[in-house]
This record gives sequence, C-alpha cells and structure tokens, in this order.
Amino acid sequence: MPGAKDERLPVMLLTGFLGSGKTTLLNAWLRTDDLAGAAVIVNEFGEIGIDHELIAASSDNTIELSTGCLCCTVRGDLVDTLRELTEKRSAGAVRAFDRVVIETTGLADPAPVIQALMTFPVAARYRLNQVVTTVDAVNGLATLDHQPEAVKQAAVADEIIVTKTDLPAASGTSETLAARLRALNPGARLHVSGTDRMPMPRELATADIYDPATKSDDVLAWLNAEAYAGGDHHDGHHHHDGDAAPGRHHHHDVNRHDAEIGSFCLTYDEPLAWEHVAGWLDALVMAHGSDLLRVKGLVDIAGEPRPVVLQAVQHLFHPPTVLPEWPDGDRRSRIVFITRGLSRAFVAEVLDTIRRRPAPVQAG
Repeated sequence: MPGAKDERLPVMLLTGFLGSGKTTLLNAWLRTDDLAGAAVIVNEFGEIGIDHELIAASSDNTIELSTGCLCCTVRGDLVDTLRELTEKRSAGAVRAFDRVVIETTGLADPAPVIQALMTFPVAARYRLNQVVTTVDAVNGLATLDHQPEAVKQAAVADEIIVTKTDLPAASGTSETLAARLRALNPGARLHVSGTDRMPMPRELATADIYDPATKSDDVLAWLNAEAYAGGDHHDGHHHHDGDAAPGRHHHHDVNRHDAEIGSFCLTYDEPLAWEHVAGWLDALVMAHGSDLLRVKGLVDIAGEPRPVVLQAVQHLFHPPTVLPEWPDGDRRSRIVFITRGLSRAFVAEVLDTIRRRPAPVQAG
C-alpha cells in the first residue's frame, strides 16, 4: 500500500437536480479566483451555460476563460474527455491546471461518474476529492419525494448547498428540508445559498483523505463523526434493533424515495484481519452492490501500523491506500456506510460471519 504523497489531480463533482441552481452557482464561482487554475468539465447537453463574458478564447471543445480556468464539454464518454484533456495538458495545447470540477446533468445518477473517477485509467491521474450537491430550497422537498436521482445525489454528497434560500417561497420549508437532508445524509455539511451570498469553493474544503499532509482533525471531519457520534461499537457485540427482515430498514414514510436510505458507522476497537475485511466487502458488493451508495472509512489492519483508507461506490471499491498516521492517535476502525435498505445490524453480521469461519489450513 503506497505511503507517498498522492500527486494525482483532485476532482470536485458538482451535482444536483434540474433547476437546483448549479448554473448560477458555477458561474458565480468562475467570476472569482477560487477556480483559477482549474479545469471545468460540463455536459454538452446539460443545463450549464458558461456566461459569454467569461470566455477569452475557444478551440474545439476546450474554452479558455478570462479568470484563468479551462472549460471543456463532454461530447461522449467522460473517461474519453478526461483522457483528451490530460493529453492536451501534457502536450502544452492547453494551459496547465491543478484540479478539475465536473458538473453532471441534473438527471444524472452520480454513482457512475464517481465509479469512473475511481477506475483505471482515470484513477491513475485523478482522484475524487469531494462531491458537492445543490438542493433547491423552494422545490427540494417535492423533488426528493418524486425523483430518486435527487435522493442519490444528496445521499452521496460530502457538501450539500441549499440554494434559493432568499426567495419568499422558501421561508416555510427551510427547516423541514434541512431536517430531511440531515436524516438522509447526517455526515454531509449543509450550506445555504442565495442571490446575495453563495458559498465559494474555498468554503467547501472537504478533507482530502488521499493527501498524506491531511491534518488529523480534517480526517475526522471527512469521516463525518456525527454519523457515529452515538458510539456504535461493534467489536463482536451487535444489536440488531428488531429488523423485520434481514438487512432491511423499515422506518420513514415508505412513499418517499429516501425511506430506505440511511447512514451509519461501524467502529471496531481491535485490529481486523485484511482477509476478513476483503471478504466482507466482496460479499457486500456481490450481493448488494447497488445498495452501497457510498462507503468510506479508516481501518486498523493487523500488521499495518498506519490507517488504511477505504472508499467505495456501489459495485466498485477503490484500491486501499494508507495515511501516515492515525487521527489523534485513535486506532479504532471507523467505516461509514450510506446504504439503501441495508441495516447496520445486517452489514455488521456479514463481517461477524466471515470472522467466525475457521482459518484455512496452511500447506506444509
């Protein structure tokens, strides 16, 4: 497991449902120097329209912006677009950039985009740093009720920006929407946005877990401590909370798309064997991959003094990496799960079952 500094370019994924304010927010960002040096990738048929006065020069599908950014459109596959952008950067055909912002279409399921960023060859040059999701304060509740893509966009986010909060129609829904989003994704940080005040990228600095220079308290923030503040320790003792069916949640309004989406953290005090962790994750991916919306954590692996970083989206697990030291010296394994219909008790029991298996007999 590599321990050297990760030189890959960080990527911010900006997502949100149709009309949730991505266009306004991104254009506001591009008018500042917050994205100077960034490459911005937008969908050719998406909602985003880069304001004309920002464009300094245009060549093929790559546009240079007056603020120092690059902008290019996805004409086919995102992987191809990233490869072409990398080749142009290496050849000096476009100015060098130090990070990437990818805007998805409003109807997009974010999981395939995240998976593309975690898969070779993209993962050789780029690394997912954060997922930012916009939610409309006026129509957000209704959108979450009727659009499953909007629920997934909010569920996988590191940062959620509630937009249009200054509109009169939003005054009666803000607290209810905030409570809904916190229940859906308790680990995400919530921000408010209006025409007079929009959060800038520098305020959305989600801890970069792949950077060994990351501070300990930032790693704890990345792990979303509030998702397991209740002290859910699972070192051989599990409480299944009376599941009506194995692994299935049965709370919230069943008519809502987020009725079965929840976030929880499993914490283990003793080191775990890597073969057990690998078998556990493989079993979950094979049987319930589509329901693992996002998994992220630090794991204490027997024989490895440093914390091992795990991150996954649905059927894809990112190759494990390591950090140089444990946050605050706390060596407990902490794994945050955002799932659809899989309970804490069920996920923990899968690992328990694997740990109870007899060790394989060694030849000789």
